[in-house]
Amino acid sequence: MNYATPLNLKLPFKLAQTGRHQYLQMMTFDLTTYLARIDLEESPTGLNGLKCLQRHQISAIPFENVLPFSGQVPDVTKDAVWDKLIARSCGGYCFELNTLLGEALEALNYAFRPVLARVRMGADEGGIRNHLAFVVTLDGVEWLVDAGFGGQAPAEPLRLDTETPQDIGSQAYRIRLDQRVGEQVLERQTDDGWFPLYGFDRVPPTEADIDGANYLCATWTESSFPSNLKFYRLTADGRISFLNGQARYVTASGDRAAEIASLTALATFMTEDMGLKYDAQTMEILWKRLAGMQPASAES
Repeated sequence: MNYATPLNLKLPFKLAQTGRHQYLQMMTFDLTTYLARIDLEESPTGLNGLKCLQRHQISAIPFENVLPFSGQVPDVTKDAVWDKLIARSCGGYCFELNTLLGEALEALNYAFRPVLARVRMGADEGGIRNHLAFVVTLDGVEWLVDAGFGGQAPAEPLRLDTETPQDIGSQAYRIRLDQRVGEQVLERQTDDGWFPLYGFDRVPPTEADIDGANYLCATWTESSFPSNLKFYRLTADGRISFLNGQARYVTASGDRAAEIASLTALATFMTEDMGLKYDAQTMEILWKRLAGMQPASAES
């Protein structure tokens, strides 16, 4: 395997000091603080609550890969995720976002289990298991719950006991059983047909499995995260996405693209559009890398 060499960057928020580690060890999940972070006034219950939970987290805590793009491997321990996503109002990618969501599911007494998925993104089969999601059981029915896949995934849970298309907002999804590999496959309907996003089985992942998958996602040259900067979040009437300097704003009234062509524009986008509270030095590091890259179209 080929692994990317981490960049020699010293980010201001890197957890390097012993005192900071001791502080993190003392942090615990607080449901009231979490619900305030995702703009939910009451503790969600049942299926409607589960839908609200997923949608609100995706809206409030953006998908982003600032750390891998900056040469860092995210710390996906529960304390570090809480510090980054809640205390410091940053975002993250699947291993961070869904680690936090798993804490919420546990605090709210949902019956759930983690699954590691193989990303397909249009391919007939996936590669390594490199995406974390959950299966939640409610009244005997299983649901796919995922707040960490980014722009093409559903904003609300999907039933796993049917292959009938399920509408989430203006988009249709379905769960298809791929008997060749024993995986259920999440697919999104497009103008060209059904587009497979990822497939998963029910093999329970260990902590080591998740740590290894997180490391590969952050460093492996075959992964998109070390070499592409991505942002995504839901908005009240649509979504905002970003890929390597190209932003896309989708609303009920239309669709527009914008080029992020300066450090100032990037800082404004991250702060105002994404609601992220990264410091100036981090944004300078990101911009330095972006400025030397070829432009790319923002994700749909």
